[in-house]
Amino acid sequence: MQSSNLLEAIWRGDIACVENSDTGVRFGRLLDALMPMRRIGLMRGDRVGGQILPEQTELMPALALGDVIEEELSLATPQGALVVILDRAAMRPGAGDAARSQLAGRLVGELLIDAVQRGVFSAQQETTALYLLAQGYDALSRSPELARLGLVPAPFRAGLAAVLAGLWTGPVVRGSDPDELICGPLFLDSPRLRAYLETLDASFEAPAAGLATVGLVRFDATGRSHDAWLRAIGRRVDDLLRQSCTAQGETAGEG
Repeated sequence: MQSSNLLEAIWRGDIACVENSDTGVRFGRLLDALMPMRRIGLMRGDRVGGQILPEQTELMPALALGDVIEEELSLATPQGALVVILDRAAMRPGAGDAARSQLAGRLVGELLIDAVQRGVFSAQQETTALYLLAQGYDALSRSPELARLGLVPAPFRAGLAAVLAGLWTGPVVRGSDPDELICGPLFLDSPRLRAYLETLDASFEAPAAGLATVGLVRFDATGRSHDAWLRAIGRRVDDLLRQSCTAQGETAGEG
């Protein structure tokens, strides 16, 4: 359904290349830090922006998204690139950094959920991995380097939380219980959220405080493919969880 809708939007002209404006260039640099991989930037003006898809996604049998972009939008699409579809309203110069930060949070949330759905992590690790990665990105959003690029932490967190809620609790309505559960001021540190996730997934065990740092999600700006990023982030999470289990075992042994 999403693929069919996307193809129709391209044919209708609702999707266009990201403008080479000061706003577009600055936001691109922010995405370089958040999504350090080859990307193709598009904009969508029908309120369905905030999507990520690999360029090899088939919109129809034997018709890849990258091929459609090259044919319909005359934009070169590197093999293995991630196609990032932005909300045109948020990219207007007058929209402000807060709106673009919320969009960035939504995009990161979509990127992380996509990694889970692609089987990057074992079934037993999926919820814990997603939780850890969200913590890592939340920490990264508060770093001085991203502040210099215009990222505002609070709306970034709101965008990320809304996407995570769509997976964990269902669509969030302001003031509802799911809204309080994940979109409240404590975000991932909420004891209620941790307890809920333990109920949702028996394999989930709330990570120790400070386990996920910016180092989990920060990469250098080399031109890696989306698949290469998926493999790298999978190894990082696996190594982190293995080290955590080893440390817990040693602590238990000392006790």
